[in-house]
Amino acid sequence: RLVAQLTSESLLLAVLGAAMALVVAQALSQLLVTFLSDADQPIVLALGLDWHVFGFTALVALLTCLLFGIGPAIKAAAQAPVTAMQGGRGTTGTPERHRFRRALVVAQVALSLVLLVGALLFGQTLRNLLRIDPGIAPEGVLVAGVDARLPRLAPEHRRVVFDELQERIAAQPGVQSVAQVFLSPFSGNGWNDTVHGEGRAASTEGKLSWFNRVGPGYFRTLKTAVLAGRDFGPGDTAGAPQVAIVNEEFARIFFDRGNPVGRTFRVEAAPGKPEPVYQIVGLVKNTKYNGLREDSRPIAFLPVAQDEDYPDELTFLVRSQAPLSTTMAAIRRVMNGLQSGMLVEFRVLELQVARSVQRERLMASVSGAFGILAALLSTLGLYGVMSYMVARRRNEIGVRVALGASARDVVRLVLTEAGRLVVVGLVIGAVSAFVLARYAESLLFGLKPGDATTLLFACLLLAMTAAVACLLPARRALKLDPAAVLRDE
Repeated sequence: RLVAQLTSESLLLAVLGAAMALVVAQALSQLLVTFLSDADQPIVLALGLDWHVFGFTALVALLTCLLFGIGPAIKAAAQAPVTAMQGGRGTTGTPERHRFRRALVVAQVALSLVLLVGALLFGQTLRNLLRIDPGIAPEGVLVAGVDARLPRLAPEHRRVVFDELQERIAAQPGVQSVAQVFLSPFSGNGWNDTVHGEGRAASTEGKLSWFNRVGPGYFRTLKTAVLAGRDFGPGDTAGAPQVAIVNEEFARIFFDRGNPVGRTFRVEAAPGKPEPVYQIVGLVKNTKYNGLREDSRPIAFLPVAQDEDYPDELTFLVRSQAPLSTTMAAIRRVMNGLQSGMLVEFRVLELQVARSVQRERLMASVSGAFGILAALLSTLGLYGVMSYMVARRRNEIGVRVALGASARDVVRLVLTEAGRLVVVGLVIGAVSAFVLARYAESLLFGLKPGDATTLLFACLLLAMTAAVACLLPARRALKLDPAAVLRDE
């Protein structure tokens, strides 16, 4: 009956905890989906209760409750009555007793440190990525993808329509600049080819360069610095000599860091076709192509107007001081007045850039949540053990106070007991975190897995929470009445 009673108490706690977890899980799931969604790509998930998941986790919780509830219950029921009737005599805790309980606390602290280090590493990775200069200023830039396939316009007519559309958009209130582009930055799409720099033999193995076709005003719209030469202009048309603007990385690889303006390069073509040759008319600052994590890539920008196969889809980058909703409405109005049947899809360039680190943002958020939860659980576990230790050593503490122990001595007694557990847990956790972080090295950016500052900060943070967990048991020990304890003894 004693075992049944204690087990029933454990089951009651498990049921109450599971019911509370059901409510919290629903709220946190919705919060996570809201955090990961944005206006361009809303995430839709069925967040109804999954009884398979809930049943599995409830079963694990039940088995854990039985495992850690029945064991102490059997131990308590097996205690000799005479020992219990002696009160505190012989029940003062010693380091040799309750080893399993102490081992669990050490394991909690160690695992909490591992999760906390992971959370700090992923958080710093996200911070390092967001501090990177992408080479463009995406704030206030609207991406408008225009589709002219439905009107079935001839290529020459499409060119006229797109140019007219750009002029009308530029004339709208609040619009500062507009530019045409084939591939908007950070769109996830790419185009590369093998390039040979000027003066290199035809047999020399070329290297890959990334490409994009842009219109006049592209660099002004994105606030990308033109370091040498000029931007594209109205004269860079299909009948004019083929020109290009390259970035610093392109100049470093193909022209040994020299000023490439005025020099030429050729792009490999399919067998039997002539290789196009481009003259470089400008040099621009390095920019990211598709992600903040990527290294600087060699990029060559070609004029939109010199494309032989003029596309039926084109993207407009619009920098505007007006609200985005106002700018979008103005673009739709201009399109309907210019050519019926054209479609448009809007995106925000700033969100497009942020989406390139969505994986890192998710890792930082989830690991941070688990790190906080682990620190909380280790704090609760340490508090429970220390409270139990104070209760078990009540008589010993009372005798110490009666014999002249000061409040500082009592607090030192409690904190020393807790300190041993925390130090051992931190040492084990630090070694485990260092080993496990090496497996996540590919997910980090701008720091090493064994970053000493991160490890030290995590240890200090966990030690501070452990100290807070010990304050209440220490205060309870100070309030013991020596007279009452001696009377019981």
